[in-house]
Amino acid sequence: MLVRKYLSGQHGGLITVAKIYGVRNVSQLKKWVKKYREDPTSLHRENRGRKKLSLKYDKSREELLQEQVDYLKMENAIPKKWVQLIKENN
Repeated sequence: MLVRKYLSGQHGGLITVAKIYGVRNVSQLKKWVKKYREDPTSLHRENRGRKKLSLKYDKSREELLQEQVDYLKMENAIPKKWVQLIKENN
């Protein structure tokens, strides 16, 4: 709204528009004008905050489950191997 008011020339220059609408930093208004001139819809987008995580997986559900099974098999094999090594050393 401020940018359009400034560009229409209704309220004068940047400083005047900034004072009327309480924008403390005129350079911020300049940035908004520049963005608006490049893409009028860019000021309506919300780009602040954390990016949302994508829930898309590269691997299929079966592949993920198989990896989990393999990991658990390996985890289970470690104590068995220790017991075997202890028996061999005694």
